[in-house]
Order: sequence, then C-alpha cells, then structure tokens
Amino acid sequence: MSIRTYPALIRDGQAALVVFSGTPDRVVKWTLAGLGALTPLSGMTDHNGQAAARFVPAGAGSVTFTVECGA
Repeated sequence: MSIRTYPALIRDGQAALVVFSGTPDRVVKWTLAGLGALTPLSGMTDHNGQAAARFVPAGAGSVTFTVECGA
C-alpha cells in the first residue's frame, strides 16, 4: 500500500491530489494530521485499488495523510 501526492511538493495555497493505492473495491477512511482541508473524492478504492482525495494546505508545515482500508 502507498500514498502519493501530485504534485510531489505541495506549496501553501496550492491544491494537490492525494492518491492511495491498495486493495481493490474496499472502503477507505482518510485522516489528516496538520493544517489544511482533505476532501475525499471517493469512499472506496476502484477496481485497480486506487482512491483519491483533494488536499488544500492552510499554512506552511508538515502534514501526514493516513488511509484505513477496510472491507
């Protein structure tokens, strides 16, 4: 399982796509630790095992994305 961001370097005020790759057709729960807003684009992984969310930072600093992948 992995989490990637596009662009890889996220700047303050710039939206980014966060992509989780895991098991296909599973419910996902996104968690953000840090400043900003994380909006899931889907509540499940697709047939390729991917799910995405939109992240908009609210200031400089570190953030951590966590994804729980269930049944």
